Amino acid sequence: MEAAIEIRNLTKNYGKKQALSNVSLTIPQGMFGLLGPNGAGKTTLMRVLATLLKKTKGEITVCGVPIENNRQIRSMTGYLPQEFSMYGNMSAYEALDYLAVLSGMSKAERKVKVMKTLERVNLAEKKRTKVRAMSGGMKRRLGIAQAIIHDPEIIIVDEPTAGLDPEERIRFRNLLCEIAKERIVLLSTHIVGDIEATCENIAVLNQGKIVFQGKVAELLSYVEGKVYHVEIPVTELERVKEKYMVTGILTTGTSAGVKIIADEKPFPQARWVQADVEDAYMYLMHRESEALSVYRE
Repeated sequence: MEAAIEIRNLTKNYGKKQALSNVSLTIPQGMFGLLGPNGAGKTTLMRVLATLLKKTKGEITVCGVPIENNRQIRSMTGYLPQEFSMYGNMSAYEALDYLAVLSGMSKAERKVKVMKTLERVNLAEKKRTKVRAMSGGMKRRLGIAQAIIHDPEIIIVDEPTAGLDPEERIRFRNLLCEIAKERIVLLSTHIVGDIEATCENIAVLNQGKIVFQGKVAELLSYVEGKVYHVEIPVTELERVKEKYMVTGILTTGTSAGVKIIADEKPFPQARWVQADVEDAYMYLMHRESEALSVYRE
């Protein structure tokens, strides 16, 4: 069976509003990052792939299976939505066991798999903790547990680290990378750091359209040699922000260290610095915004 999701000319309309427009994408095995601003259409795409929404037009196959085969696709897929809630009065074990019942597992299967899955997401010691008493990070890990308990070939996670503290974000990202060794894991987020830390292959979605797809290194090539650092007086900040694309500011007293993207050296004292994915993403989105403005004119 082909270990990839193939999307061809996918369109999704909500009445007269077009949420996705002719999206074509290949998602291979491993971690795949879907990046884009809020409202770009990421959640709509996730829900279509999870068979929770019907496409308007286009073709999708998941490991060779047409998306129209809902039952088979759902048996192959684990989904962690952005807004995830479970039964607050249940313990972690009870909640996961109940969800395993709903997925059709026998009592003997559940006895093994529930504890094994809790161990995998580092919640075995919290198996008697009520869901309502869990931290945000623990709830997200329990969310991943419900997504993987039936050993799916595809895991879809939508904004999984939003609202988590830095330690929990790192722990959660590491868990996803571990899971992705044997599966397709599609990570949708607007947090660039999550993509940079976990994904080699990415796509950027903006206003319902794919504006980039490829490897992280290819996206970084957009800003190669265009990122500079310069120290300026704080009083000059507003003028600099008006003239240049600023991706970072560190103020110390009366001076500020500013990270700037520019085609040419912006100041004589500016020095070239290594670009990161956030720089490349900001440059891409700025370029797309400018192109859209020209089109509208």
